[in-house]
Amino acid sequence: MSSWHPYFRRRKPRPTLGERSFQSDGKFVDFTNVPPPEHGHPDPVADVIARFDDRAAAAVVAAVGIDALDDKGKPARLRRRPPITWTTVAGLSHPDKPWYQDQDLSEFKWYAWGSPGFYLLLSKCLGAMAYEDYFPSTKWTTVRPFVSGTIPSTTNGYCGTLGPGQEGTVDLVTKDQTEGNYDMNQQHLLPLAYRYYDELEPPHRERLIRVCLARGIIDRINRPTGYTSGSLPNDWTRIGYVSPLGAHKSLGETENHILMMLATRYLTNQLLYQRTHHISHDNRRNAADGGPSCFDLVLSLLRNILRDDFSEYNAKSYQEETRWALLNLCSFAYDHEVRLAARMVLDYLAARMAVSSSELRRMVPFRRRNEGDNVKRDKDGFMRVPLLNTHGADPMGPNYAIQTGNTRACLANKNTTRATWGIQGSNQGLVIEAESSYRVPPSVLDLFLNNHHRRFHQRLHRTPRNEAGGGRNVDNHELYAGSPSYLITAGGEEATYAIDPHFAGFVIGDQAQQLGVAVTTSFMPTTGFAGKRTLLDRADHLIQFGAFATPGLFSGGRNYGVAPDFACGHQIWIPSWVKIAKGAPGFSFADHGSAPSGGPGFYVAILQQDGLALMEAFDTWLHPGVSFADWRAVVLARNGGLQLRSNTPARYRTWNKNEIEFVIWRSGERDGVPFGARVLSIAYGGIDPQDATGDAGNVTNRFLNGTVLSSPNEAVIEIRNPFLGTKIRLDMNSRKFPRRTDEHGRLEWAGGHEEVWVDADWTGPSEGDVCRPYTTVAAAEVVVDAGGTVRVVPGTSHDRASLGVTKRYRIEAPIGGAVIGKK
Repeated sequence: MSSWHPYFRRRKPRPTLGERSFQSDGKFVDFTNVPPPEHGHPDPVADVIARFDDRAAAAVVAAVGIDALDDKGKPARLRRRPPITWTTVAGLSHPDKPWYQDQDLSEFKWYAWGSPGFYLLLSKCLGAMAYEDYFPSTKWTTVRPFVSGTIPSTTNGYCGTLGPGQEGTVDLVTKDQTEGNYDMNQQHLLPLAYRYYDELEPPHRERLIRVCLARGIIDRINRPTGYTSGSLPNDWTRIGYVSPLGAHKSLGETENHILMMLATRYLTNQLLYQRTHHISHDNRRNAADGGPSCFDLVLSLLRNILRDDFSEYNAKSYQEETRWALLNLCSFAYDHEVRLAARMVLDYLAARMAVSSSELRRMVPFRRRNEGDNVKRDKDGFMRVPLLNTHGADPMGPNYAIQTGNTRACLANKNTTRATWGIQGSNQGLVIEAESSYRVPPSVLDLFLNNHHRRFHQRLHRTPRNEAGGGRNVDNHELYAGSPSYLITAGGEEATYAIDPHFAGFVIGDQAQQLGVAVTTSFMPTTGFAGKRTLLDRADHLIQFGAFATPGLFSGGRNYGVAPDFACGHQIWIPSWVKIAKGAPGFSFADHGSAPSGGPGFYVAILQQDGLALMEAFDTWLHPGVSFADWRAVVLARNGGLQLRSNTPARYRTWNKNEIEFVIWRSGERDGVPFGARVLSIAYGGIDPQDATGDAGNVTNRFLNGTVLSSPNEAVIEIRNPFLGTKIRLDMNSRKFPRRTDEHGRLEWAGGHEEVWVDADWTGPSEGDVCRPYTTVAAAEVVVDAGGTVRVVPGTSHDRASLGVTKRYRIEAPIGGAVIGKK
């Protein structure tokens, strides 16, 4: 190929705010001067689209921390490497922690007594390189050379779950296993290579590509060492195997590591092929030893997500790492099939986040990591986790703060006289989100921002799948009932291990962290309800039903008691702001209606009997003009004689005439678990027609169904915004032919000869893809599909044939430098 330059053109951002508009000490991402659209904003979507670069700039400023101070109050300037002190014991040395700090561009890694250790590039490098793009008039013009000069002193690290020195069963069952995780670092190095290629010194960028990216070490138990470039091993799903007592036990790699290592391999191969033309770097043709090609595997894994979501669903904190891989594939893949498929998965994730969160606060069932602050709860199983901004919260909030601008609940500092709005911490990983090519589609942005369009009832149903890599071995549901003034979220049920750790009936090592857990069902009010600035950003601020549950002989639960405006469970947590006493017999009512000027507000009715409880909510923002007294009278008239008994189905009729059949149990009488609640059926009343769209209350045998998301066919997802009358269709039913139809009915497709590449200097066989391009546009025109694209790499063609005579197609030069028809 004629150019080693990545076929990627960097977009220059255009923030409206200068670098001094943001707090720059690295303690938080500062949104003070980038406020969210107010409730009732006439066009919140246009507003947040216009301010994307300002939010991105806030992320870059926090990541770099130009004005950071150390523990002694002195400037903590950017540092190439941390200073390491060593302690010697019995003649052997070990390095003292910390092995890196926020101002460091590289981290020190050390695994064994007496070994020297080495340095790895960190995510901070990406923010530092991006800084001058956002603030071209900055005085910090030496930052980019400083980053470039850091590369020669760093090397490759260990990728995947395991670090070096893992030799067998004994190492796996001990708690001092070495960890890999360098593939997480690599996700931030890929944008360095693609976006900032021209800003790096040539020998340094070659080291970045050929060593830091291409030679990431994959150290596996009883298997050959691999690297993050070239062909895939045929057992790409494994971290190796062990043979206790002569028996063979395969050990699976985790979903997030598989995706990250594959993204690195795929995107690094692209760069290496431009240099070597070696078949192992040709992603379409590098299948070896019975394994798939990188191209085939990427498309298969992306299709699996659109077919049945993730194995490590809602993982804390691995959603973020998985997202990095998807953003990089969407931004940098040369194959249109991969770029489009990755964008479609990101679209699905955005719509799922829209229905499962309220102002980025999110409390959903998850699998990994079931430990520590992630599952903080009280003795009764009521959740005590944060919902946004701090450790233990769902990690997706900060990413969607950049994408959607709905930062109404993002309070970074509560301890000052003036509240600080933003995201706590330097959040260096957010720069990938800020720098990526992906944007949330406008009709999905509307679901995040326009509360009056947030009336939905949504179900997600995962089912077991027999596939390479395993992991999709659960049968469980997520349920969401949204209204402008609140979100009701089912807590789901527990699930078994993401990767089977059993050998001879026993679990190898401590594997509890990878179990799927049920959390409580929750009622989450919209910020600013009843005209108050009450920030509810912890689980104990929410009304909760049910209890936390993990798999086990005497544990487990089914927290599925959710319908529009309705929730129930075997026990209830009532926070003080509700102003209803826990245990009060019969129906109790509370008025948190909208302020006279409008905005979010609601009434609640809670029935407590013998420990069992249910709630009806009424949205006064959606239905203004209904008085608290009149609504209360309707509740009592329709449900006043209701009796709650364990494992006895009952019916409840809401104000809008939805009739809900439900059951609650607490003594193990149903489903083989100690407690639970289920909505068994719903007869919709029609007053709020969005409740019935998709029939999430009755149809339970599909992957997705409900108001917003549906799955009419395998690996096909439709995203509706019924208030706008729009629909996005994501179609990967055919793995190699992804199809995306946008809100306006425009079709984008890939596969076949939709995209054809041209390189005038190519001398090998020609098939039309990036690794085997045609040498003339005329030759490409013969095979390109009508309406497709011919992509021309830098070079000079003397071909002077007439073009565009027989069909219409688009000609692009991804990075310029292409001359066609020169005499």
